Amino acid sequence: MTPRGAILQLAKMVGQDMARGAPSRGAFAAGPMLAQTGATPDLVALLVAEATKKRPTARTVEACCFLLEGALTDLRIAGNGGNSAARAQLAEACQAVEAALTTNQLPSNVLMLIARAFVQAGLETGPALKAATLAGMDAEISPGMMPARPGDLADQLAPVAEALGHDPFAIHAEIAATGAAFPSEQRAAMAAELAASTIPAVRDAALGFLLGADPAPGAAVLETLVAQARRHPAPSRLIERLVCLRPWLAPMRQAKLDTAIRTLRANAAPPEPAPRVEVVRRLASLCDGAGAQSLFALVKTGRRFALASVLIKTDVGIADAWLREDMVKREADGVVAQIIAGAEAVEVSAGFVTMRIADALAMNVGRQTPPPFGLLQVSEALGLGILQPAALSPLALVDRLLAGLSPDRTGPETTAAAHVAAADWPAQFETVASWFVAGEAVEALLRPVPSRRKRIEAVLTRHLPGRRLFWAERCAWMAAALKDSTADHGEAWLTFALVARDLARGTALADVPLFDIIAEATVDAFAASAPRPRRAARPR
Repeated sequence: MTPRGAILQLAKMVGQDMARGAPSRGAFAAGPMLAQTGATPDLVALLVAEATKKRPTARTVEACCFLLEGALTDLRIAGNGGNSAARAQLAEACQAVEAALTTNQLPSNVLMLIARAFVQAGLETGPALKAATLAGMDAEISPGMMPARPGDLADQLAPVAEALGHDPFAIHAEIAATGAAFPSEQRAAMAAELAASTIPAVRDAALGFLLGADPAPGAAVLETLVAQARRHPAPSRLIERLVCLRPWLAPMRQAKLDTAIRTLRANAAPPEPAPRVEVVRRLASLCDGAGAQSLFALVKTGRRFALASVLIKTDVGIADAWLREDMVKREADGVVAQIIAGAEAVEVSAGFVTMRIADALAMNVGRQTPPPFGLLQVSEALGLGILQPAALSPLALVDRLLAGLSPDRTGPETTAAAHVAAADWPAQFETVASWFVAGEAVEALLRPVPSRRKRIEAVLTRHLPGRRLFWAERCAWMAAALKDSTADHGEAWLTFALVARDLARGTALADVPLFDIIAEATVDAFAASAPRPRRAARPR
């Protein structure tokens, strides 16, 4: 059977699985499996072939898009982790999609499914996909979810809201992914329709557009809410949510939001009692080499549990946030055990969680990339109130951690000993084994260098000296998590803090054992992920 034939059979099985109501574990694993075997371009070719048939099978097309989402997600995650082969395959897959769209005319509903796959995989839709979607919308009378007249979209979303349990965050995720390839004007019209809905969950789902990269849909939401408030009292919870979102926006966006909040408060409904929150556990993963750290919290509501998660990335801020609800105690305990084992997570306090999120939010605001809408859901579930961005430099964090310690615990001799102790960190913490450098710049640096020894020297002398602050931040937050933790890690937090202080201060160091570890791991990771040349076939 040809690769495309095998993928078709797989798509048919996944389509049957999805038709039963929800994808199975096998269906979720199928997309990553195709990615890992290098079959993503073949999947794209099959998708286009099926969608351009005279009588396409909708179930098969939808299954192909579902598989595409899984494949793209797997390649993106692997590429971000330093796998250069995965990055190359992701680029090839994206180019295959763009090439297919420039030579084929696909129905707008298929284009939106493809755009949804890209958005759900955390990728930008390419120019060909956006152009094809716009052309499809112009050619068809009522493409996809775009309303033909006011009120149509709200009517269409009533069963969606019901199916998603009237969860505004789930509703927004569905709508935002579906309309990702729409031009700004259409997305703004869609957002305004949601904000005007009489279904509370749909109306609140529109607030997610305030955190989008494009300000036009968010502005349309505010205009609609203000117009509605002139006729009907604004729900107090809606206003509270707007107040919580305000600090997460750039100053230019805050001004418009402030005006809307004042108008809504002038005709506000009576306040509603806040739900009782019981946070059972709070966990923080140790910082990985890519600059990522995850926060987790287990929340109890009655006899059921929910797990909240926030993903923080150094150059982004809050990159992801979600809430998994309706778990029984046994299931919740199992998930927490997996997190502790897999992410090397440690138990932390509410103060650490708030401080870590506040620092990450400052990065979001500084880069004008608002956090995901799911952060509001997590904040409400944990009862965090209004989260204000508050940047905390590595040196300021270390000074806070070391405050009150005697000079003999923070002096030159102890600091020198901490640098020596850094050589043992990989043995103490598995996460430190992921402390290496990846990316195109490092690949360009190492590719021409022939030997392992010279590659290590190149990383030590030409790359790491300019990244001291980055690694100071990694060490500082490791120190903060370990010090705050209830687990017994001895004086490990202090060694991380002292090394972080030297790196942040720019102290001249003759030898940095930590950098030796990072350089060796970088070279080994590069060698492991570099594509190997194919052997020429032997003549017969």
